[in-house]
Amino acid sequence: MDPFQAATSQFQQWLLHCGYRVSPKVDIADLRHLSQGRGLVATDYIKQGEVLFAIPRNVLLNIDTGSLSSIGDNKEKLLTKYDHWEGLILTILFELSLGEQSKWAPYFKVLPTEFHNLMFWSDEELKSLEPSLVLGRVGKSKAEESYHKLIPSALEDLGIGNLQVSLQLFHQVASSIMSYSFDVERPDFDEDQEDDEQVKYDGYFKSLVALADTLNADTNQVNANLFYEPDFLTMKAVKPIAKGEQIYNTYGDHPNSELLRRYGYVEYNGSKYDFGEVPLEIIHETVVNHYNLKPEFLDLVFKLISESDVDELEEDIVLDAFDSYIDGAVLPESQVLIQVLTVIGEIASQEHLQDLSPELLSKTLNRILKKCYQLIETGSITKNAVMLWEQCIINRLSQYPSHAFRDFIIPEPSQYLNKVKMGECILKSEVCSLQNSIEGFSKELKIINDDKLIRNILKRKAQHDDTRHDFKRQKH
Repeated sequence: MDPFQAATSQFQQWLLHCGYRVSPKVDIADLRHLSQGRGLVATDYIKQGEVLFAIPRNVLLNIDTGSLSSIGDNKEKLLTKYDHWEGLILTILFELSLGEQSKWAPYFKVLPTEFHNLMFWSDEELKSLEPSLVLGRVGKSKAEESYHKLIPSALEDLGIGNLQVSLQLFHQVASSIMSYSFDVERPDFDEDQEDDEQVKYDGYFKSLVALADTLNADTNQVNANLFYEPDFLTMKAVKPIAKGEQIYNTYGDHPNSELLRRYGYVEYNGSKYDFGEVPLEIIHETVVNHYNLKPEFLDLVFKLISESDVDELEEDIVLDAFDSYIDGAVLPESQVLIQVLTVIGEIASQEHLQDLSPELLSKTLNRILKKCYQLIETGSITKNAVMLWEQCIINRLSQYPSHAFRDFIIPEPSQYLNKVKMGECILKSEVCSLQNSIEGFSKELKIINDDKLIRNILKRKAQHDDTRHDFKRQKH
């Protein structure tokens, strides 16, 4: 028998031995011809709500069930001294060292040994993803810091100092956790004790969930979800599934760039949650050039906005980057910020804003912030703000290579994991999202002339100045 099929067969027997309840309507399929490894398919028609399989909680692999916790006082250490990621990495490393003696040995044999997520791309390969901001989230250096933090000190602390762990193995285990783990709620947990500073009091265990992770994921074709019950975790159909169809879960609301970073694949037809990102630096550069402002003045404006205590602003609107979604939607923070910057640019010269002290500029900004927030909140935006956003998008798009603007040809399944193709797909997804945001920025808003808003703001300023002047005269 083919080693791949033999491992699958052994895994299926192990599932039954461990008390899994698996519907006769599903089977594990060899999907290597689709570059998808293993997957679950329907062998019969499945109704919405049907249970596909049920998983006993004692078969989940986490710090509570793993063999490492049974050594000395390791369980308490794993619950209190290490975070979720660290604890599960150490648990899996020890379990792997047990070889065939591990309870999960048949499960480990069906986990991938080849990874395509960005952690395993070379620097040259990563360059092909420029200018995507996903490059700032790869986390290679952070993973290496974690390795040197835990190896060998944590192994010695847990009484397994003789374990040999290479950086490559550490990366593989960490990537398996990123790709396949679930945060499983603890049914016996008392919410009154919740404290996210310690795993012991955090209400869940990060766990590997055999069979649940066999399902491939697709944001557009998802037809099953995992549900948590006191004794079992159950995978249920969330829509009817025809015989022969693949059963898909979802990894969450991730764009293609995050699917590639975390899980090592892309959805060539586009993720339902694709977005592009406009870095704050692009907005800064665009506003400076468009309104002929001093860069250091705009730096101060961003700083004062972030420090503002205007009641209407519950969250900071000065972000590192602003998402622009594939359906054209944008973050409300970007609408408010662009409107504020438009007003500042329009009145900077006549009001001598660049000459004001930080204290006076802060007061002026607070007034502008309130008015702009109220304008957006009531469903309007100014014409020049829409034009400024469009210029920001044009400037952002100018950073992308020309091939990202061409029609994208979906590769043959055998090429689905080709890094060049996946990289091209990422950039195309981002470009489309950014282009759609030009119209989407004001789609739900009424566009008004800028003069009306500016007159309103300057009128309030004049009234405020008159009041202060009258007050000073009365004092004299």
